[in-house]
Amino acid sequence: MGGTRKSMDWIIETLRKEQAPDGSWDFPFDTGISTDAYMIILLRTLEINDEELIQGLCRRILGKQEKNGAWKLFYDEGEGNLSATLEAYYALIYSGYYSNSEPKLRKAKKFILEHGGLGEVSTFTKIMLAITGQYKWPSFSPMPIEIILLPSSFPVNFYSFSVFGRANITPIMILAAKRFSLKTSKSPDLSELHLNRDQEDSWIQSSEWRSFLSFIEEGIKSLIGLPVELHRLAIDRARKYMLDRIEPDGTFLSYYSCTFLMIFALLSLGYKKTDPVITKAVAGIKSMQCEIDGAAAYAIHHCGCVEYISNWFCFAICRG
Repeated sequence: MGGTRKSMDWIIETLRKEQAPDGSWDFPFDTGISTDAYMIILLRTLEINDEELIQGLCRRILGKQEKNGAWKLFYDEGEGNLSATLEAYYALIYSGYYSNSEPKLRKAKKFILEHGGLGEVSTFTKIMLAITGQYKWPSFSPMPIEIILLPSSFPVNFYSFSVFGRANITPIMILAAKRFSLKTSKSPDLSELHLNRDQEDSWIQSSEWRSFLSFIEEGIKSLIGLPVELHRLAIDRARKYMLDRIEPDGTFLSYYSCTFLMIFALLSLGYKKTDPVITKAVAGIKSMQCEIDGAAAYAIHHCGCVEYISNWFCFAICRG
């Protein structure tokens, strides 16, 4: 017990020494390379040519590649993670600075194909691929947008999800309802990573999730109104939910993933790439970048992490 107490005291003293004069802690909130990859894909899709940032993110991504060509979400994650590897591969090619013929990317491609190709990546990765024109949306929505209209008395409703959950599924529901996709003249061709390109992917594999969706659909059927009007009302409510929760820095609740999805959701609703809401959102998530090894590489935080990390450090010190 004495050794544990001594270690805790050392951590607390170290945190106190690292605290800024304003009381905060400003440390990188490293969640892997996914946010870095998504940032490159977003900037290229919006045709924002921030080459310094894009090249810095590319260096960071390449610096995390394993010898077998894969990328990991966690350092002890076996031989690698398929979704992270696909995201890194896609971003590096979309950056325009690397081609799929380069040895490192050939190894990444080999890993992707050996582990099932695009059809086996995570649902979140499939959504990113769908909205950037690299994957087909399923014939039915993986999460019907009308769920946002279900009353609080319904056993499972929109507010049954956490704040972070709602912030992610709201733009996803809009994008799925619109079946939105956007490619540019620089979009890479990932079709060679489809092992079963002619087979429709339902996206939903588990029987539990199918049962849950059936339950939700029964609740939606009980809503009063014409289906077309209910659909329009649900989209309007989802749009308002996002816009009402935009932070002063332009981000959607200060989270990268939610803001990324919100930008595409707004594009699907007719907003222009140059709309002030979108340009401010981009500026907000660009402010989440931090330098690694001076200016050699950049990483993108998952959220506005100064406040997030400072709250947790303060709590830990008080409890210690």
